[in-house]
Order: sequence, then structure tokens, then C-alpha cells
Amino acid sequence: MLLLRIIRKEIVHNVLSFRFAVTYVLLFVVVVVSMFLMGSQHRTKVDEYIQAEAQFTSQMDELVAIPDANEQFQKVTQADLPGARAPRPLAVLARGLEGSLPTQVSSRSRFVLRSSDDRLGRNVLYDVFQTPDYAYVVNIVLSLLALLFVFDSICGEKERGTLKVLLSNSIPRDTVLLAKWIGGYLSIVTPFLVATLGGFVYLSVSGALELRPDDVVRFALITTISLLYVAVFFSLGLFISAATHRGSTALLLSLLVWIVWILIVPNLAPITARLVAPVPSRQVIDAEQQAIDREAQLLQESIRKRKVYGDQEESERIQQDAERKRRKLDQFYNDRMTRQVSFSQGLARLSPSASYLFAVTRLAGTGPVLFDRFRDANDRFQEAQDDWRNDLYRSGNVEFTRTGPQVKDKNWFDPDSIPRFQIYAETTWQAFDAAMFDILLLVIFAVLFFMLSFAFFLRYDVT
Repeated sequence: MLLLRIIRKEIVHNVLSFRFAVTYVLLFVVVVVSMFLMGSQHRTKVDEYIQAEAQFTSQMDELVAIPDANEQFQKVTQADLPGARAPRPLAVLARGLEGSLPTQVSSRSRFVLRSSDDRLGRNVLYDVFQTPDYAYVVNIVLSLLALLFVFDSICGEKERGTLKVLLSNSIPRDTVLLAKWIGGYLSIVTPFLVATLGGFVYLSVSGALELRPDDVVRFALITTISLLYVAVFFSLGLFISAATHRGSTALLLSLLVWIVWILIVPNLAPITARLVAPVPSRQVIDAEQQAIDREAQLLQESIRKRKVYGDQEESERIQQDAERKRRKLDQFYNDRMTRQVSFSQGLARLSPSASYLFAVTRLAGTGPVLFDRFRDANDRFQEAQDDWRNDLYRSGNVEFTRTGPQVKDKNWFDPDSIPRFQIYAETTWQAFDAAMFDILLLVIFAVLFFMLSFAFFLRYDVT
């Protein structure tokens, strides 16, 4: 009963304060506007994806309409049949790598990637001033507001003399601390949840985002993790307040810790990883692969000039050896890059900001795993396209003459048999399981800071 009375007192004190009104208005405006802008961008990307699919369908209709089967065979085998990447719907909450990956891939070469953005024909300020997403608002704005909301919760009451009066009533200190945490936390997360609900209603009603039941579950999980992230910084602010005796000192210390954890540590992690685990540039790998191709071509050309029995088998062996060397270089590059990324993630997790971003982007499907799955999907797409073309040549339906290919079956072309580009997405619980490590880190941070607050407050001098 005593705990509830102190919680009620904290909530009333916070709600009647000026900073609560500022926090409420700021969070509602920033969160809703962020979802409005990100929803608009997502709708544009969906329209571009639909347009790309329509262009592919139109290209198929044109190929089907070619009356001459021989000409049709040449056109089909020489055509670039690109694959389009569908945008991730929950990128409106956590953009992650969604805006960095190509929207289309070529079927002729795995290194030819396309983007739907015409950089020379669009406002370049879109790239300079990027729209803040929901994760950015929570990571930057809400974490700072949580610290500013609680930095003087204890030391401020000491300066005003009210803490001494409160503890003179023989109220246990652990009860006072717990009541301050619960009351203050509820005071800041309530406007945040109202703003989040407003943004969710807008996305659902406006049609900016078609949320499937799976997406709604992910939305709820991302919101829950955001509440946990707020609890980390609220506990940190309470700890700073219990470790200092002046509000000005607590404010400066809170800002210093926020700058280090939010701005410095996550940005230094990739730089440090690049120095500790260097990776050769992609241009160097590509140059070595091109050198391998040139060497194979020279050897094959010399073999063709000899015109000796068995040269065909030797030529195929040279080609297979060159392909093996290229794949070995790709594997070397991918292994080194994976090592550097893992090391960078480990360093970045010294900050709860990194753990929060890793968790929410994993659930949104836009984190580093999206790059890995995009790369795997591109490799599958290229291999399937090569196999499909090779099957056309080896089917026995085509006879090659001096005048060109001669097709026996005039109805040979089936557009539905063409391999399409597809990224396999994680299920919700697979993504949640993968994000569990970062979620547990946030729990540890929150509990650790609350325990430190408790330890310091038990010995706090209220006089």
C-alpha cells in the first residue's frame, strides 16, 4: 500500500511537470511523423517493385509473341531476365540495410546490380537528410529523454529538501527507490506507447503498410524491446542520480555517458575491427578473378590452335580449374568479411544502443542477416539461370548450324520455367531466437544499473 502511494505521488509529480508535457508532445509528433514518412517511402518502393514485375511480364509477352522459333531462341538466350527484390514491410520501423541493397539483380552477371533510384534524377537531399525511422527515434531521442527525465530524481529531491522529509517517516529506502523507478518509468513510457499506437493505427488505416499477422507480432516484439531499451537508460539515469548529490553534476554526467554510449562506441567499433581484422577490397578480389579468367582464355586459345584429339577435355578442365579458383577467392573474401563483421558486432555490443539496433533490425528482417540472405539469393539466382540456359542448349530440341540455331519444337518456350529471384526470410520465432542474445544483454544492463542504484541509495546521504 505504501509502495502504491509513493508511485502515485511520483506519477502525479511527473505528469504535472513541464517536461512531461514537452515529452508527450515531442514523442507523439516525432514517432507519428516518422511512421508517416517511412510509410510513404515504403509505398513508393512497393510501387517500384510492382512496376519492375510488370516490366518483366511485358518482356515475357514480347518474347512469346516472336513468330519465328529460331529468332525467339536467340532472343531468349541472349536476353537479360532480371530479378526484383521485394521491399521489407517492417523497414518502416527499422530501416537497417533495406535502403542500401540493390532492388534488382541482373541474370547475366552476379556483379551487375541495379537500384530503382535514379540518382541523377532525384533530389539528392533525400540522401543527405534521411528520414528518421522508429528505431532511430527510440535509440536517439527516447534514450536521451529517459535520462533527462530521471537524472535529478534523487539528487534533485535532496537539493529541494523533500528527500530528507520523505525518509524521516521511516519508509524503507528500497521501497522509495522502487517506487521512483516504477512511477518515473510509467510516466515516460505512457506517452511513448500512445505515440506508437497512433503510428500503428495510421499505418493500418492509411494502407501505407499491409500488415500480415506475422508482421503484427514482429511489431509488438519490436515495441517490447524498445520498452526494455528505455528501461536500461532509465535505470542508468537513476543510478547517476543516486551516485551524485547535485542536479547539475548529474545532468553533465548523464549527457557524457549518453554521448559515449550512443555516438562514440558504436561508431568506433567498425573502425577498430577494420584495423584488427583487415579485409582486402572487393576491387582487389575482382582484379584477381579477372586475371584468372584471362589466363584461362589464353590457355584455351592455345589449345584450340593445336587441334589435337582430347583438347576438348583439357579445355573443360582448365575452365573448371579457373572456376574453382574464383570460388576460392570468393570464399576467402566472405570468410574474412564475416570475421570482421562479427568482431565489429562484438565491440559494438559494449553499448546497449548496438544491442537494441541488432535486435530490432533482426526482427524487422533488415539487419546484417538481410545482406547474407541477399547474397545467397543472388548466387542461387545466377546458378539457376545458368542451369536453365544450359538445359536449353542440351535438351536436344536445338540443332546448331552455320546459319544459327534451328529449333525443332516451335512451342518450346515456357516463361514459367524461368528462375526468379527470391530471398528466403526468417520466421518470426527464428528471428526472435537469433535476437535473444541482444535482448538478454539489454536485460542485464537494466538489472545491473538498478542494482547499482540500490547499492548507492542505501548509503546515500540525504542531509
